[in-house]
Amino acid sequence: MELPFEVGALYNRQKQIHGVFGGQRQGGISTPKEHPLVIAFTGEAGVSHGYHDFWDDDEVFHYFGEGQVGDMKYVAGNRAIGEHAKDGKTLIVFQMMGKGRPYRYLGRFMCQSSYVQPGAPDREGQPRSAIVFRLRSLEASLGLAAGETDQAEIDAAIDDVGATTGRRETEVRTKQRLFRERLIGVEKGCRLTGIEDLRFLRASHIKPWADSTHSERVDGENGLLLAPHADMLFDRGWISFSSNGRLLVSSSLPSDVQARIGLKLYASLRCGVFSAKQLSFLEFHRDVVFDSRHSTLHSTDNIHLSLLR
Repeated sequence: MELPFEVGALYNRQKQIHGVFGGQRQGGISTPKEHPLVIAFTGEAGVSHGYHDFWDDDEVFHYFGEGQVGDMKYVAGNRAIGEHAKDGKTLIVFQMMGKGRPYRYLGRFMCQSSYVQPGAPDREGQPRSAIVFRLRSLEASLGLAAGETDQAEIDAAIDDVGATTGRRETEVRTKQRLFRERLIGVEKGCRLTGIEDLRFLRASHIKPWADSTHSERVDGENGLLLAPHADMLFDRGWISFSSNGRLLVSSSLPSDVQARIGLKLYASLRCGVFSAKQLSFLEFHRDVVFDSRHSTLHSTDNIHLSLLR
């Protein structure tokens, strides 16, 4: 089925999704009558209803079904997801970006199976049985590129002569893809430009890939979504963020570059709130990455100058 959506792009739910295909305009699952389509919406709204969708280590997306109070039932939208392949319908998923805001298209998915999660709280905080679907993405990517340093380190890992090339490449690329999938559930967009369309962003590790443990490499909270020029500055240590969310700019960043790069690189610019785990990774970035390379260069220059004198 041909769809007018591009993975990673943003769409207005009422006009560009339901206005084209119909279906229920409220709720987390929509089943248009005139099209062989099931539309699932994931995002922060689920948290207020007692559940949180997530990606497991095998890149399977665990999607909680609909039903805000009491045990979930395998009917209506829940049945539509579980039986979409049998019914000959395409399952697509959109990410909620916030009330009154557009929705991000995550692509086509296939429901592999479902299970019942006992003790999941409902909207009123009462324990109930929730239906959770195991969904597998059918997309090659989220339309989101790796950060500059990440890509270089990934390429180096793939070329590691001590590993079987095919197996090593698959392992590294799978981890990087899982990191991106988890990252978009943490970060909505670039903190410097406000861009939220994934096609124009990069997934950058806060604590570099080479310095991270296996678990840190796939931790979405060890990352930022950044526009390419912001990603380059962050990866190379020209900028960072303080513990209270303010922008830090290296004194070594050339003033003409700062003026021409097209970013508001004002010292102490407020860039939002970071989670506790993000703050711990940012501490590493400030201590090890931020300004360190440039400080080293300046120290070397000073030594050479003293020798010339």
